[in-house]
Amino acid sequence: SSRPAGGTVFVDGRSVGTTPLKLPGVAAGARRIRIELAGHRPWTSTVTVGRNTEARVAAPLVRQ
Repeated sequence: SSRPAGGTVFVDGRSVGTTPLKLPGVAAGARRIRIELAGHRPWTSTVTVGRNTEARVAAPLVRQ
């Protein structure tokens, strides 16, 4: 998720949808997450996804 909602989500550099987003089937391991929204600074983080687990990401997007 992101605040505000509507950010474009990238996982390992690939666009996968818009927040809020539930993304099943992400491979286990460290994944680079980036969320972009016009007029806001891009938000990036690395999230470790476990096998058969759910990882939650909440990104506060800051206005430029």
